Amino acid sequence: MKNFEPIKKVKASDEVSNQLRRAIFEGRYEAGDKLPSERELIESFQVSRTVVREAIKVLEARELVVIKQGAMGGAFVKERTFERLSTECKDLFFLGNMSFDEICKARLAIEPIVAGLAAKHCTPEQAEVLKKANDDESRTLEYPETVILRSHVHYLLADMCDNRFLTAIDKSLIQLVGSIASQFQPDTDKIHPPGMHNPVVDAVIAGDEEGAEKAMREHLLEFLGLLADIESDYRKHNLTNLTPQS
Repeated sequence: MKNFEPIKKVKASDEVSNQLRRAIFEGRYEAGDKLPSERELIESFQVSRTVVREAIKVLEARELVVIKQGAMGGAFVKERTFERLSTECKDLFFLGNMSFDEICKARLAIEPIVAGLAAKHCTPEQAEVLKKANDDESRTLEYPETVILRSHVHYLLADMCDNRFLTAIDKSLIQLVGSIASQFQPDTDKIHPPGMHNPVVDAVIAGDEEGAEKAMREHLLEFLGLLADIESDYRKHNLTNLTPQS
């Protein structure tokens, strides 16, 4: 007979945090909503103040709520974004458990699909915003503002793809590549000159899904290829590895 592990009694605070987490994920509490007060939770769960506080700390550690002090304070539900995914991937990269080449290949696999979906779902209003973001790329700014400006089109396309899972993954990859690149601050005009997004934007606004995918793939092959070469050269000429910046 195979060995089984004995059943462990679940801590009351874990059960409270699990129920609250489920309520958040099911949409019973939206981003910005305040969770019931400490007193209300004590009465609802029939547990001690210590148990409730431990449960809230678990939610805070998981970045599901933010604690605000004062008379109007309490535990407020945080908006679920892509930053946490990007941060965890960045940690893996700086620990040597993920290469820049792997990150670039993941972005190359996902972002053309996102561009195609953006073309499929593009509205006239979104087209105007996208066109303006692309036109704004010609503005002359200092690093890193120029990088932020030229990433805007990518973020807009991620929002337009009408798939929240792909949106989260794509945004995390865009942010991750930007965070790593900030270590060696490449010449933005050299690796990403203004107008580089024109074929992608034109295809998306035209509703050309296949054209948008193709244009994005070609854009990324050029851009990420140049960036990968710079990252590799940076490593060769620096005795220490890249280190995360706070």
